[in-house]
Amino acid sequence: MFLILQAIVLGLLQGLTEFLPVSSSGHLQGVPYLLGWESGSLTFDVMVHAGTLVAVIAYFREDLWWLATRSIGIGAVDGAEQRRARRVVMLLAVGTLPAAVAGVAFESTFEAAFNSPRAVSLFLYITAALLVVAERIRRKRAAATIGKPVADLVGSEGQLDPGRREDTVTLRDAAVIGAAQAFAIFPGVSRAGSTIAAGMLLGLSRAAAARFSFLLSVPIIVGVTIAKLPDLGTAEPGTLPFGSVEIAAGVIAAAASGYWAIRFLLRLVQTDDLIGFARYVAVFATLLLAGTFMIG
Repeated sequence: MFLILQAIVLGLLQGLTEFLPVSSSGHLQGVPYLLGWESGSLTFDVMVHAGTLVAVIAYFREDLWWLATRSIGIGAVDGAEQRRARRVVMLLAVGTLPAAVAGVAFESTFEAAFNSPRAVSLFLYITAALLVVAERIRRKRAAATIGKPVADLVGSEGQLDPGRREDTVTLRDAAVIGAAQAFAIFPGVSRAGSTIAAGMLLGLSRAAAARFSFLLSVPIIVGVTIAKLPDLGTAEPGTLPFGSVEIAAGVIAAAASGYWAIRFLLRLVQTDDLIGFARYVAVFATLLLAGTFMIG
């Protein structure tokens, strides 16, 4: 029973933190470390990643179906619609490329970081800093747009989400956001947080940056899952002995919490900022860093 509880907790963590800007890798490394748990097995990790994939596909099913059919000319009303769909596919491909290259080229560097809770805490602080910087620049841009002092926007900016729309994303934007996604391979750097922050720094609205970030997660999650499949049979010392029941519980938890996280964040960014997430990440990073000195 306790193993099922652990699997559900880890699945919930994976789903929530994959799409909220707080770092899934940081939590999946940090929480078991602080609680004294062994980490989940590779099979479990792959399956809960598949659970988050189910979540994002379920939420964006209409968008993804439109891209899949229109880009090859099925159901396209005219050539312009097909070109729009192909353009989005190209943007997602360009945004995915940096992480794919970095994952192969610097695999050993990333693995070393995963083995160091202190390194994870450092990267969590970086995530918090990225969110704060992006929001402060966005505030200044909003103040310049509507002609109010920055201080006057702190209490009222919840009604504002200034910035470019999603359909204005360029190849350059996609490449920069993709580079941010590549940086998020380091444990503790939030993929959602870094890509949304990058989009905001490029002038996208929070909502547009979040939607593009979530769509960009589909090819990278698929790629990570496929890349890990050949290693599923590898014996892993020091991992939790999850069976099929525990894995199923974790996958369901990841899919359900991931779907909720996407829905929650897309609603939140329309009316509120990301500073609360930055504060939370900084507190969690501090707890993890303190734990490395107490636990050893």
